[in-house]
Amino acid sequence: MALLLAQGPLSKPARADAPFRIGVVEDLSGVYSGNGGSSMVLATRMAVEDFGGTVLGRAIEVIAVDHQNKADLGSALARQLVDDSHASALVLGGASSVGLAVQAYAKEKRVTTLDAGGYASQFSGPGCSPYGSQWVPSTNELANAVAEAIVKEGGRRWFFITADYVFGNGLSAAASQAVKAAGGSVVGEVKHPLGTADMSSPLLEAQASGADVIGLANAGPDLVNAIKQGRDFGVSSKMAAMLVFTNNTVALGLDVAQGIRFSVSFYWDLNDDTRAWTKRFMARNGNAVPTMGHAAGYSSTLHYLQAVAKAGTDDAATVDAAFKALPITDKLLDNPHMLANGRVVMDMHLVEVKTPAESKSPADLYKVVETIPGDTLFTPAARSGCPFTAG
Repeated sequence: MALLLAQGPLSKPARADAPFRIGVVEDLSGVYSGNGGSSMVLATRMAVEDFGGTVLGRAIEVIAVDHQNKADLGSALARQLVDDSHASALVLGGASSVGLAVQAYAKEKRVTTLDAGGYASQFSGPGCSPYGSQWVPSTNELANAVAEAIVKEGGRRWFFITADYVFGNGLSAAASQAVKAAGGSVVGEVKHPLGTADMSSPLLEAQASGADVIGLANAGPDLVNAIKQGRDFGVSSKMAAMLVFTNNTVALGLDVAQGIRFSVSFYWDLNDDTRAWTKRFMARNGNAVPTMGHAAGYSSTLHYLQAVAKAGTDDAATVDAAFKALPITDKLLDNPHMLANGRVVMDMHLVEVKTPAESKSPADLYKVVETIPGDTLFTPAARSGCPFTAG
């Protein structure tokens, strides 16, 4: 059953003294719940608290729903949030296929969407909304940050193991393009359903291909299973991951994950600001290390509320203008700014998982290898395919 954390849905338009509601449309119980889940709800609520708890003279209420990674269910729950509970904005997490369906509905209803957990490029590309924004890197940036470096180091022949849905297919396509642009080649690909426990068949195909690099175009438990089982097949040293969350690294353990490189938009130990926020966050979520999605949920919600206060209304079009004009001030992302298509550009960090000997605590997972300026990595709005902007 989907979880709706609110009582007494409204049947009439919200009164001036009714709560100002923000909906979180997330995977609260499935394969991506560790990447976002209840901690995404916490991050959203922390942003509300840090903002002051009220806006436009109304108390702010956060309502969370569990879409279970089903697009039809996510759309139905979004309708409840907008039509019955009068949510002014929706924070999106979990599978990109669900988030894109919800964003399409919200666009029709002129409701703001804050993508904090969908990594498909369509959120700020062909599937963009004039009232939407994407706060996490897309498959394009994730692939480009890793693939080019590996090809230059000698990993020229690639084979992809791909989760067969919009995110995985997008990541594989972007990585393939990056590999070829750097002078490499793609020798094969095998696709698997979301939530595949047994990766032996894909791994055997990859092993037989003779590839130098096995590119993992998947995420969450699928990624963890592929890496763990890849070690048993003797191919883990050939694997390249492009989207890894801190909870995935914890699940793998440093013995297995050590040496893996990938890019992130946020890591808790980057600076004093990220460390201070993480300390507060971990004190309230069972001491679990935040992911870059959790940081995006906090940043996007805080910035949205600042824009609502400046605009003096929750009208999505009016808020969007304030949204794009205001600087992003929370300091969890490096050098962030928003493009005309709602894409938030930030510097990315190429990190490497530490060895057990290098790690000083359970949360001490990565060392930063390189910081990549966002303006050199992210697609300009004019080339994004978003029909609502040409610049």
